[in-house]
Amino acid sequence: MLVALVMSATGANEPADSAPFPPLVFGLIAFATFLLLLAILWAFRSVGNRH
Repeated sequence: MLVALVMSATGANEPADSAPFPPLVFGLIAFATFLLLLAILWAFRSVGNRH
């Protein structure tokens, strides 16, 4: 009884593969994030040579 109550409260009855968007979108978000981090890294590439 308690297990059924906890599982219904946590939403365990949803299927395990219910992602908010397709896997390709996860990859595109990760790729865009890495490109943003690369741009930030590129912006500071010669800071140590200024002095």
